[in-house]
Formats: sequence, structure tokens, C-alpha cells
Amino acid sequence: MTASTWRDQYMSGFRTLGRSQSFRALLGTFVLQALATGTMLAGAQYVATWVLRSEDAVTFVFVALVGPALLATPGWTVIARRVGKERAFAMASLLFTAAAASLVFAVWSPGAWIYASVAVAGIAYAGLQSLPMAMLPDVISHDERTSGPGQAGTFTGIWTAGETVGFALGATAVSLTLAATGYISTVAGTTVEQPEAAITGIVLSFSILPAVLMGASLLTLRRYRLRRADIDAVADSDA
Repeated sequence: MTASTWRDQYMSGFRTLGRSQSFRALLGTFVLQALATGTMLAGAQYVATWVLRSEDAVTFVFVALVGPALLATPGWTVIARRVGKERAFAMASLLFTAAAASLVFAVWSPGAWIYASVAVAGIAYAGLQSLPMAMLPDVISHDERTSGPGQAGTFTGIWTAGETVGFALGATAVSLTLAATGYISTVAGTTVEQPEAAITGIVLSFSILPAVLMGASLLTLRRYRLRRADIDAVADSDA
């Protein structure tokens, strides 16, 4: 691929971001939420090992998160039809924020109850995955009708890149939090005891950190102004 082709693609991406306020808002929300869920997923192993004190617990944590997510997706579709995609998305975000924040109590009272909070986060996670993916085609369709066709690939390319960056930074955020709280890296065949500050850091990276990031995503979601009526109005004008 030539340098000019790369430059054209980058410029196309910048133009797309510049003209579509709805896409900027939705993308910003999605990236922050990918970062939030990425921190929770990255912290699961540490919580299992040092908070629940069981290597097998990481399996239960992931099952508690993913299992309800698989079952809850149709429910979020029903809710979106009744209240709208945007409001349903906000509801899922708030539910995840509350579930993640509740996990902070593991600092003082760790136990099997953690799985219940993670399961609630899993229910919310189903909406966080399905609802923005249902809103993205609306953004693309509206942009095509107002600015011309041919940019769908640019939208999806930026979207995928944003998700990848968000998840990658989630693991980085957990690593930085653990480093700041004195986490001691382990080596195979050796036994260490983590300081209390490190245990607290593990819980915070699994609870408050994703909750704060998810709360921040609600601020960017408020800037998403595209509604079904806007799409229908443009479609009617084209008819």
C-alpha cells in the first residue's frame, strides 16, 4: 500500500470524525466502556488469586460475567424497542457502574457474594455490547444520507481500532494501579505475600476503576443526539 493511500485513509477517518458529532459521541462512549470492561477482565485473575484465594475462582468469575451476558442479550433488545436504544444503553451503563462499584466492599469482606455482583455486571455487559452495535448502523445510515455514501468502511475501521485500544489500555491501567500500590510480582516456584495496599489496589482496579470509567462514558453518551426521528426525517426527505 502506497504512502498516498495510507494518507488518504487517515484523512478520510479524520473527516468522518470531524463531520459526525453522533459518531464522535458514540465512539468516545464505546472506547471508555471498552477500557472499563478491559480493566475488570484484566483484574479477574488477581482477584481470584489474592482476594478469593483460589486459582479456580477465575473460572467462576468469567462464567459469572459471560454467562448472564449471553442470556441477557434478548432482554436488552426488548428494552431497546420499548424505550429506545439510547435510553437502554444508558440503563445498561448505569447498571454496570453500580455493579462494579459494589465490588469495592471486597476490600473489607471478600467472599462468594462477589460472583453475584459480577453476574449483574454481566447482565449489563450484554447491553454494552449489543446496543452500541445497533446504534452504529444508524449513525452510518444518517451520515450516508446527509454526506454521501461510501464511508461505512471508515466508520467500522475506526470503531474496531477504538475497541482494540480500549481493551489494551484496560490491562495497562490495571498494571499501573498494581504497581502504584506495591504489588509484588510472583515467579513460578516461589511464594510471596502481598501487602495490604496491593490487595486494596487489586480490588480497586476491579471495582472503582471500571466504575469511574463507565461513569465517564455516560457523560459522552449524553452528547449523542441522533434519534430515530432524525433518521426518519432524512429518509422522508429522500423519498
